[in-house]
Amino acid sequence: MQLFKRVLLSLFPDDIVGQSVNPASMFISFISTKEFFSVINRKIVENYKLNLFDVTMDPFEFKIWFGENIPVKTKDVDMYYSYCATASLNGYRFFSPANMANSMSLVAALYVKDIFGKYPPEYYLNFLYTVFLLHFVFISRVKIFPSQNTETNYNWCIDVFFSFYAFVFQQTGETADPKLLLEIKKTILNQTEIFFVLLAMYQECNKVFAHRNTNDKDMYARLFYDELKSDKKQDFQDFIDHASATSTEVKFSAKENKILQHILPADILLRYLFLENDMSLITESIIAKLYDKKILDAFVVRFRKHESPLEEFMLYITDYRHFKKKFFAGVQKYIITLFRDADQEDITDDLDDLMSSIGEDVENIDSFKIPERIKKESKLMEKILNFYITLIWWLRVSRGDNYFLRLFKAPLVQEILKSTTKDEKNYTLMYYGSLLYQYGKNVFYYKYTSDNVRAGKQKFILPNKPTSKNIYSNTHLLKSFDENFLAIILQDINPKDIRIYLKHKWILDAFKALLGKQVSDLVTSKSAKFIETVYGSIAQHLQVKDTFVASLKKHLSTNDLFHIKENVYNIDFRVAQTAYHDIHGNKINLSANYSDAAILGILAQIRETLRWFLLYRAYLQSQANSKRNVQWDFLNKLYIQEILHLDEYYLKKFSQVIDRVTDTFQDIIQQRLELDDNKEYFRIGMDNWIAFTQNKQADEIMKKCSGEDFVWFAWFLKNITYYNKRFLIPK
Repeated sequence: MQLFKRVLLSLFPDDIVGQSVNPASMFISFISTKEFFSVINRKIVENYKLNLFDVTMDPFEFKIWFGENIPVKTKDVDMYYSYCATASLNGYRFFSPANMANSMSLVAALYVKDIFGKYPPEYYLNFLYTVFLLHFVFISRVKIFPSQNTETNYNWCIDVFFSFYAFVFQQTGETADPKLLLEIKKTILNQTEIFFVLLAMYQECNKVFAHRNTNDKDMYARLFYDELKSDKKQDFQDFIDHASATSTEVKFSAKENKILQHILPADILLRYLFLENDMSLITESIIAKLYDKKILDAFVVRFRKHESPLEEFMLYITDYRHFKKKFFAGVQKYIITLFRDADQEDITDDLDDLMSSIGEDVENIDSFKIPERIKKESKLMEKILNFYITLIWWLRVSRGDNYFLRLFKAPLVQEILKSTTKDEKNYTLMYYGSLLYQYGKNVFYYKYTSDNVRAGKQKFILPNKPTSKNIYSNTHLLKSFDENFLAIILQDINPKDIRIYLKHKWILDAFKALLGKQVSDLVTSKSAKFIETVYGSIAQHLQVKDTFVASLKKHLSTNDLFHIKENVYNIDFRVAQTAYHDIHGNKINLSANYSDAAILGILAQIRETLRWFLLYRAYLQSQANSKRNVQWDFLNKLYIQEILHLDEYYLKKFSQVIDRVTDTFQDIIQQRLELDDNKEYFRIGMDNWIAFTQNKQADEIMKKCSGEDFVWFAWFLKNITYYNKRFLIPK
């Protein structure tokens, strides 16, 4: 649990962590790792399809062992979940609808605060809810911008916004005065330019699921696949049938209102900060301290001029370091201002009374008379801390797709996917068939949990096996898979804010001895040469080799290359590069049997899991003896066929690749095992693996393996991947 605690402490500013009594130490001392991880999962499932957790095949935690009757020991549960939680927090900058929407809502609050001073607080709160929720409306394409003309879209967007604003009042059980809504609309348009920013953001969100060569009906069919097989299927079918007409209307139809219940999140984080609090004071004391207003104003001017600084703007407002550095200073100012009218003598008397009541009956804590002022402060701080913790860890969740490539590199994605071969070779069909089989297993648990969360259940039990037999096959889903392959291969373009440096000199020495000159030459090479070296290792497996590299040279910016070069120091990056060259050097011809798109999927999964499969194998090797048969051949088979989704034809050849790459990185692998809690997590996996496979032949083991076991094994490797994803740069 070492790294888990370090990562949690990193959420708080150093001056708070350094205090003897502080929110950070209290939070960590009381937290249950399993409950913490459960909260992460609950946030993930709220909008898993819009976040694309289902598309990325990011496994859901529904079991923690192979088989059905070999549970993890109770004493290992905390260790297991601390590892899982750390893995979920140690990744790249996480772009999701909720993160973009939360951050944009806070920025919008700064620009409209003074306008709402003379109106009841629900008008301000529901305005911010509208800013937040419309992200989900546009990403899901319930509403679609009607024109290529900016002015037309601007006016339409404003009308949709205020139509939805009225809808939000209805959903919160309140009645909005139409005259006040009109007055607010005119005032905001006259006094701020925030709608230029909202227009740019909503337009980009609106394009995320607009794949080339697929239509919106395909997209809706993916988004509502399960709902179209439910007892409410007619509502969804009616929406799809009429969407082309209703999606560009300003008002929201009855059909759209029904659909939105399955699109909008189950909870709105902003309410923890604003609801029942002085919203104007919260904005002035806390939110205004987070961002530099001059920087925000400069962005707004650029948006008004119809420039395109969206990537730069989003990177600025979603940077968790703003919250870490400035949030608690703002909270302190808010608390002082809120209670400044309280008489200091009354406060002292309240504390004296509390201490006296404690002294009177130390055996009965329920009899303590806690002063109302202290109760109010405690309740307020609990809400604010819940907001802070949830927001800041969600900004860093590493699991699943992060939207970065789809939002900011859409032309690159479209160009590459347009050029890649789409032939339907037999192995290609089997590849996607295997992927879809696991997708069906995996997505069941997302939907099952999502339904329970939306129903307001705090606790429920997940079944061991899906009760649904849905077989998923959809054009839009397959296109989304292809985009995800690129998102993984090009993941290093996305900035990584978290720096967990290695202080172990012996690992750095081993890395330098093996790769020092190679890395040095690479990071100092010119842009064209750098791209050819890094991505030529992938392109050499494709039929469109030259086109792939040319597209990258055309679209990757200097800033992109800077972020990629940072990751050249990551071991998973180096292992994947070595594997790509080994496959090509040993004349393993993937293009003979797979399309380019499928090959990108195979290579993406190698980048995502191979390094950490080698680490797990190394641990098993270190623990193996005559009484504990590890079943090496079957373990390789499981990885190659069920994780990489390769045909059995490639089993022997890829087993040899794994062995050769292992030999190359042997020293680093052995040393990496010693870090943090790797060995403890691997031990839990090993104990289960040995118990599951002991004294059985490979055929017998395969018969005992279920689709859920394959999904869980992918999950196990993914946790190892992100837990260990850190830079090899000395502090």
